[in-house]
Amino acid sequence: MHNLPIELVKEIVDNVSDTPDLFHLRAVNSTCRDLVDPNLFHRICIGNSVKSAQNVMQIFASPSLAPFIHEVVYDPRDNHPFLLLRSSDAEACCDELEIAELEEALTETFTSLSNLPNLQSVTLNFWPSFISQSGVETRDHPFWFTSRQLTVLHSVYHAMKNNSSSPSPYPGIRSLTLNNVVMMPAASYDFVRSLKDSPLTQLSISVVSNSELFAWSGSKSLNGSVQALLPIPNGRLTSLEIKSPRGLYHSPSAQFSTHTYPSLKSLVLENIVLDHTTSMDGVEAFILRHKNTLKKLEMRSCVNYIQSMSNPLRRWATIWEQLREELTELEEVVVDDGGCGYAVLNTSEGYIPHAALADSTPGLLQDDEQSLKDFCECVSARAASSL
Repeated sequence: MHNLPIELVKEIVDNVSDTPDLFHLRAVNSTCRDLVDPNLFHRICIGNSVKSAQNVMQIFASPSLAPFIHEVVYDPRDNHPFLLLRSSDAEACCDELEIAELEEALTETFTSLSNLPNLQSVTLNFWPSFISQSGVETRDHPFWFTSRQLTVLHSVYHAMKNNSSSPSPYPGIRSLTLNNVVMMPAASYDFVRSLKDSPLTQLSISVVSNSELFAWSGSKSLNGSVQALLPIPNGRLTSLEIKSPRGLYHSPSAQFSTHTYPSLKSLVLENIVLDHTTSMDGVEAFILRHKNTLKKLEMRSCVNYIQSMSNPLRRWATIWEQLREELTELEEVVVDDGGCGYAVLNTSEGYIPHAALADSTPGLLQDDEQSLKDFCECVSARAASSL
């Protein structure tokens, strides 16, 4: 390795992706270290433990390593089950002193994001468990799980606010992804509104479904409005995702009327329940306010809430027709096979899909499907004509 041409060594380094192998290469000599560091420290993962947070903090504090960091991911877990404990089951699982030490370590680490001059992307994955200092995965009490979410979020926004007020040419974090969020009351997110000049161009919010929260807490009203996490309107945001991958999310108190993003090009909605009335606060009005800029609209497993089983106030056919007529700049539309459905309010389970609607209103679904087909074909034709 010592006598190999630098070009060949670089070729070897560029084709190694395994982290332990990169650390071994880094230890060979200073030349290998200099070639390895940009790849090795491009993406930093922070585990949900005091030890991991402290180790990463040392990397953040290194003047030679900090410039290589472009992406930070909190608590990545592949194929890990998301399971919320009931409050009564979690009482014996939590050491409050250890949890306080974890929150302190995470706060120090995430507020230091402002020291990373080339950081572009942050992904926060919230899981209802953490790794204790003895190395054991420990399930969370609901209070501590939501408290840690707010702690980490607040720390990240503190770092973004520090960057926005600094004279440095560093543009700040551009992409923020939040997974497994439990929406707390809007007042809990005052730090979002305090960031007057958000640097974000991409924001993805994945919320915990109503059914999961009901099974966890016994309350169907725990999930607050996702609107509390939306940045103050600005001309930077180009991509917005609001998702609830494991079930329906309904937020009747959402007030989108105050949110318009002049540069928004892509909007993704998944498992979102549209309210039964049309207003400037609703999801439809939010979409239509961006008709001059939207290029991509993705709606997966979204449903309309209907109060009456026999006479839906709003039909998807009507919605698709309006979107077809007004979204004249749209180049791509993505909808699940079978289109979007309808939901009713179940007293024990919250908002659930309306399974019997096809039998009670025979022509409804066919009209919806035809209108969606017309919408998709119209968008495809417009996109083809613009080439």
